[in-house]
Amino acid sequence: MTTPASSRLRPDSLDYRPPFEPSVAPITVLGVGNLIMGDDAAGLLLLERLQAVVDDPRVSFVDGATGGMELLPVVQEATRLLILDAVAGQVPGTVVELNGDQVPRLLATKLSPHQVGLLDLFAAARMLGTEPSEVSVVGIVPGHVDMTMVVTEPVTAALDEGVVRAKAVLDRWLAALDVEG
Repeated sequence: MTTPASSRLRPDSLDYRPPFEPSVAPITVLGVGNLIMGDDAAGLLLLERLQAVVDDPRVSFVDGATGGMELLPVVQEATRLLILDAVAGQVPGTVVELNGDQVPRLLATKLSPHQVGLLDLFAAARMLGTEPSEVSVVGIVPGHVDMTMVVTEPVTAALDEGVVRAKAVLDRWLAALDVEG
């Protein structure tokens, strides 16, 4: 059975949530990274800082750490998904923002240290007919991804700009929800 491009099947879990589970927010922010791998922690640090400045019940925050396929329900249930991560690039500390069709294309070119997991998640969600309608990535180019809990100065200095860029994505999406509303 195929569905028109404008419709979207939702996972059964949205219809049959236990009473103790919170409802699904229309916007999901997924931070990924590894706190003991130096600059790979960028996505989790962005998540923590963004969560401190965004207080809207329509936005849910998920610490995905280094999760793989166990994050599939997060991707499936997201209508709009913002991923925060360390992303490959030339200059450490550069903030990168990708939107829409840029995301899978650039993930395929070794954009993120978590790319295999993210690509697998998007492929599985697409096969199940439950991929997000909008996806954006805000990330920071790492300098060193080694076994250490120390984040380099260029990445630390870029966190504020990363939060501003991520908040701008959320503000656009929240405004769209207000219009749709």
